[in-house]
Amino acid sequence: MNKRLVAGVAVMAAFVLILTPAVDAKKNSAELKLIRAALSDTAGEVRAVAATALGEIGDKESAPGLKNLLTDTSDSVRIKAAVALHRIGDTSGVQVIRKILLTRPKLSENPSAVERVRAIAKGSIRAEAAAALGAIKDMGSESLLREMLDDEDGRVADACLIALAKLGDRSIADKFISAIESTKQEVRAKAAAALGEIGEKSSAPALRKRLGDWNRDARAAAAIALGKLKDNESVPAIKELLWDKDDIVREKAAVALGLIGDAAAAEALEKALEDTNGFVRIAAAEALNGMGLDKGKAFLVKVLSAPEKDARLRAMAVLEKISKRNEIAQFKKLLTDTDKSIAVLAAKAIVTIESKE
Repeated sequence: MNKRLVAGVAVMAAFVLILTPAVDAKKNSAELKLIRAALSDTAGEVRAVAATALGEIGDKESAPGLKNLLTDTSDSVRIKAAVALHRIGDTSGVQVIRKILLTRPKLSENPSAVERVRAIAKGSIRAEAAAALGAIKDMGSESLLREMLDDEDGRVADACLIALAKLGDRSIADKFISAIESTKQEVRAKAAAALGEIGEKSSAPALRKRLGDWNRDARAAAAIALGKLKDNESVPAIKELLWDKDDIVREKAAVALGLIGDAAAAEALEKALEDTNGFVRIAAAEALNGMGLDKGKAFLVKVLSAPEKDARLRAMAVLEKISKRNEIAQFKKLLTDTDKSIAVLAAKAIVTIESKE
């Protein structure tokens, strides 16, 4: 089994699509104005965050601004704008994604170090494009994705394989189930992650075995995959991972238990709220609140003002899911944050929370 087979999983995981109701533009005019304005920001990261946010909240009135981004200087921004448009019912960006996937880097006969670096970056973007086509389930791209399975860049070929599985090719899952028994640790980890992305329930027994893998990444990936499969049978074993020596494994175990939603894990998750690692505590709080238990919210609010951006983003994402309308003040404070990405996501959280009630 070639380890390239599963290299595109991380890219695929970035695209998780859900149906979203149309947003009430009048109710959240200020927040929507902030997000739409960010589509023209000088920073590509901010434009990308804004495009994704508008797609997730279902803002159809942002279509003109999103279409403008289809010619953005950043391929990644163009992909995210196309995905956002697709979420609001506009398929005009699909061809843009396909074109990015097809655009191979051209190297000279004796490529310089700079050329090689650019080629590596281009491969990552092309893999992102393949992942996007799978995420939006664009059946019109099936033949293209199959054609690209022989691409010289393994990351691109792998991402296309996973995308095809997303489009319904169940035979691909068998390859990943075989790969999960590989002697190479990185292959086992990535195969486990792929099976979770594909949603192949028949892979649960093989994934359960990997919960005891000596490799950290394999254990963590198996836990998340079983969480996505909502495999109740694995709950006892995943609970044990809450005490793993590695903090990443503990965090992923908490996330997995939240995805499964079995109340039998509540007591263990409450203990995890005292973990020394902040990300483990965030994951435990999310899992408990997902089970209807109001635990750990004060800690999440505190993290919103933490210096670590990754922690702030994670806490924001959780609070967006579990907060009620009378709790949006915590996000209002972030609308003027010096980090524009944080401000955009705060605005998105407010719109999302208010649309739930």
